[in-house]
Amino acid sequence: MTYLLVILGAYLVGSFPTGVFISKRKYGLDVREMGSGNIGATNVRRIFGWYAGILVFLIDLGKGAAPLWAIRGFYPDLPWLVCLTGISLVLGHCFSVFLGFKGGKGVATSLGCILVADPMCALIGGLVYLVFLKVSRISAVGSLAGVLSCIIFLVFEWPGNAMGIMVLTLCVIIVFRHQENLTRLKKTFLHKAP
Repeated sequence: MTYLLVILGAYLVGSFPTGVFISKRKYGLDVREMGSGNIGATNVRRIFGWYAGILVFLIDLGKGAAPLWAIRGFYPDLPWLVCLTGISLVLGHCFSVFLGFKGGKGVATSLGCILVADPMCALIGGLVYLVFLKVSRISAVGSLAGVLSCIIFLVFEWPGNAMGIMVLTLCVIIVFRHQENLTRLKKTFLHKAP
C-alpha cells in the first residue's frame, strides 16, 4: 500500500501545472490560450520572456529530480519503485489531473528524472538539445534529437537495471507527446523538398 501511495503521490506532484500557475499568477493570463497552447517552458518563454521560461523550466526539472532523488534515498533497495516513481512523475506532467488529463510534453520533468538516474545521459541529451535548438531554432527538433541521443547512449552504455528501463520509457513518452510536432515537421520538410 505504501508503494502505491508513493507512485500516486509522484503522479500528483508531476501534475502540478507550473506554466499555467505562473502565467495566471504573475501575468493574469492562461498560457494554454496563447502561442502553441502548450504549458511548457518553451511556450511560456515565447509569450512572457526568458525569465518566465527559465523559471518554468527549472521548476519542472526540479519536479522530476527532487522527488526521484528523495525516493531513491528512502528506498535504495527498491530500484523498480524508483523507476515507477520517475515514470509516474512524467505521466503526471503530461496528463495532469488538474488540467483534465492534459499537459505538457514532459521534456524538462524527464530531464530532471534522468539527471538523477544517469547524469551523463542527461548531460549528453541536454547538450544535443541545445546544439539542435541553436541550428534549427525549433525546440521540438532539439527535444527529439536529445531523446535520440539518450537512446543511443543507452544502446552503448546499457546499465541493465530499472534506471535504464525508466530512462528508455521516458524517451518513448516524450516522442509520443511530440506526435503533432513530428507531423508538422514532416509537412514542412516535404514542402521544402525539391
